[in-house]
Amino acid sequence: MDLREKPGKVQTFLELMLRFRLIAFVVMVIATVSFVATGWQEIVSLPIGASESFGMWLAETEGVKALWESARYIGVAAIACLVMFVVFGGVRAGIASAVSAVLSFAALYVLGGAESMPLPMFGILALVSLVLFLFVKWSVACALFPFVVSWLFLSGILEIVSSKFGASAGLMWGVHSAFAFACAMAFAVVAGKHLAAGVPQAGALVKAAKQLLVPVMGGALLLVAAITFDMGERNWAYAVIQFVAYAVWFYVFMFSISSFAPWERLRSGSRRVEMKDKKKTPAKKKK
Repeated sequence: MDLREKPGKVQTFLELMLRFRLIAFVVMVIATVSFVATGWQEIVSLPIGASESFGMWLAETEGVKALWESARYIGVAAIACLVMFVVFGGVRAGIASAVSAVLSFAALYVLGGAESMPLPMFGILALVSLVLFLFVKWSVACALFPFVVSWLFLSGILEIVSSKFGASAGLMWGVHSAFAFACAMAFAVVAGKHLAAGVPQAGALVKAAKQLLVPVMGGALLLVAAITFDMGERNWAYAVIQFVAYAVWFYVFMFSISSFAPWERLRSGSRRVEMKDKKKTPAKKKK
């Protein structure tokens, strides 16, 4: 990072999160173990309910027009999110976010509401992400395993929030999970780009998180509003808590925990610095 520039509030916050990342990791592990120990059935029911709702929605709607009319708010929000990822993160970040979201909903379709499927699917995902994390020098591999681990934590938070308001968490959990996966992979791509330019690990992660602030926060806000309108329950207190929970999950936990990944192996040996040419007005000659 350029030390000549005074860091802003966002950058200062992100640097503090990296400094206290061990605390975030311990808190997340304790909370996740507590969620799994006390509410494992409720957490498992989230993907089952989401897959059932998704399958019924696909079965009841015929044609692209009907699909769009039945989920137009979420569709508009998804398109807006994709545009923001491309504008602020670049084309590769937009592609990564779109592919991740499609894969998330494809997994829900494959799940098909089968009660015996969530645990094997999660186990396979965790094993594959761990192998990639340890042996593959890809930026998405560095972020995938931290995402999988923190995803359980996010699921526990969403289950608690929905139970407090007596709402169904199926649709909410599915949309939040797809968006969380999209954000994590876009973050990985942008961080990898900075590392390829020779930026140190901490600086690359901070730059990537700061660069994606608008897509992550703005996208979460749009999707929460879309869920609220599409569900027909205008409970805005519920919507605000969803938004806050997601923002805290991504920037306090997901971002901090991802810094434990071996990002440094992706860093280029030589640093490319973009110089901004500034035209200097010639000094006037004294007479």
